[in-house]
Amino acid sequence: MIRKPISRITSVLIGLRDGTSLRQQIALLAASLCILSIAVAAFGAALIARGEAIRENRWDLTLIARSMAQRLDQTMFDRYREVRNVADMELLKPVWTRNPDIIRETLDQLQRSLPQYAWIGFASVDGTVVAATKGMLEGASVAERPWFISGLKGPAVEDVHLAKLLDHLLRTSPDEAPFRFVDVAMPVKDENGKLAGVLGAHMSWSWAEETRRDVLENNLGKEGLDLFVLARDGSVLVGEDAEGTNLSRENAAYDPGNPDMVVAEVETSGLGDYPGLGWKVAVQQPVSVVSARVAALVRNIFLIGFAVACLSALLAWLASRTISQPLLGLVSALDRIGRDEKETTVPRLHGFRELSQVSASVRSLLRRLGTVEESARTARDMLAVLKDEYSRNIRSSEERNRQLGADIRSLRTLAEHDSLSGLLNRRAFQPFAEDAFATFQRHDRLFSVLMIDADHFKTVNDQFGHRAGDDVIRAIGDAIVEEIRSTDKAARFGGEEFVLLLRENDANGAWVLAERIRLRIAALTVDAGVGNISVTVSIGLAEVTADDRDVEDTIARADQALYVAKSSGRNRVCVDYPTPRSQSA
Repeated sequence: MIRKPISRITSVLIGLRDGTSLRQQIALLAASLCILSIAVAAFGAALIARGEAIRENRWDLTLIARSMAQRLDQTMFDRYREVRNVADMELLKPVWTRNPDIIRETLDQLQRSLPQYAWIGFASVDGTVVAATKGMLEGASVAERPWFISGLKGPAVEDVHLAKLLDHLLRTSPDEAPFRFVDVAMPVKDENGKLAGVLGAHMSWSWAEETRRDVLENNLGKEGLDLFVLARDGSVLVGEDAEGTNLSRENAAYDPGNPDMVVAEVETSGLGDYPGLGWKVAVQQPVSVVSARVAALVRNIFLIGFAVACLSALLAWLASRTISQPLLGLVSALDRIGRDEKETTVPRLHGFRELSQVSASVRSLLRRLGTVEESARTARDMLAVLKDEYSRNIRSSEERNRQLGADIRSLRTLAEHDSLSGLLNRRAFQPFAEDAFATFQRHDRLFSVLMIDADHFKTVNDQFGHRAGDDVIRAIGDAIVEEIRSTDKAARFGGEEFVLLLRENDANGAWVLAERIRLRIAALTVDAGVGNISVTVSIGLAEVTADDRDVEDTIARADQALYVAKSSGRNRVCVDYPTPRSQSA
């Protein structure tokens, strides 16, 4: 019963095969092989592209998380330093225990300069608030508050918490969400060096959410992106409100184990003498967003492959005429033998090896003489033709491969270099920096990092226009390239900020180069078409040390030195000399 259907199918296939010409079969076979090859290639490309896309996407998310973590650390470091500077101010030491009015005025000025300070107050050693911004809580006791207890012992930072004493004073409406704060506390000593009390500052936690929104707005092109700040215990500090409802969009709570999300986490590490609070920044994006890009790529591959298959079928159809024509000639010649007295043999046919062998065999049958040698010579001639055709195809393929290699190198250059300055971009710079740090760890080969930032660059854009600003960026990039060695790497990190990696260069050698770059740029006059523009730069320098955990620590120290250069007057080079961790601990 089963053999009959199989036999019928076989008969149908044989009928189709015998009913189609050789030319049609060649074209159909070429198209089928192309489609099969493209389908296999598209499937393999989908697997490889998906994994690669997720890996690159996770790296992009890591860079976003790292940027957010650095901004959190930088903000907390700035506030920590400001409160410490006020606590250590020599002019205030005689008045801490004598003149609350002067203290209150000083604290009010600090609050007006930075609205992030919700409350700043000075409490005596018994916990009584002596002076505070806007007079809030003056006379109240904060002896039981953690910030005061920790502040009596030394500089302290308290993690995010609700404001029990200040909530009813700061809230403008009963429906308003409870206030949350981060505290900085510093012990205060009088002119005799005796402990006078604790200076405490409550910073509204809303600045972290504002920073989060700013980071997300800077990455609007990344669909479905979400960002969270996590406490040391893993609870969400930014990204969800007190009831657990996500602030950015519905049903998007953070779940690091969710297989439908690509997740990257970066831990804050503190900055300078600010110890950090162990926060983590987590960034997630739906896998479906990444997969959609891969699906579009695979679809394009398949469409291009299908077009190639159709073109191959057309070419095979045209080429098959050359193959089938001699065979049809052989059939015609054989048909004429016996009908025409002048036709006693068949012509010598060429086109492919098998056809030559058939024609030679027929001629041997007809003439019975010398056909073996003729057939061998014909076969050798045909093989030479095929070898020549094969060589031409190989040369053509090599030329296409060389062109493809050139195109790939051109695309890689575009992907790794900043289009405006011609320097490396941040992503291309990172492998060189990590390799230099690894070499330092293995072989103690020093390197230094320069952070360069144009002074008053916003004024250039505002006064001369963004096109003139672009000319200035290009001029700075050219000046940097002309001063550095071939082993050094220069990159543009964005805006008017540049970073240099100087291998085999300690702080002294790097300082000489930094001064040379600074003086060269200061001597530049950029003709932007709207007038001559002069610009200066500030430079921060850091030499790698054994205390650096990774190259990001070295870059962060160079960035801190740049901050000092900016703060101390600009157009100068400042060097970071870090205190070893063993001493600072």
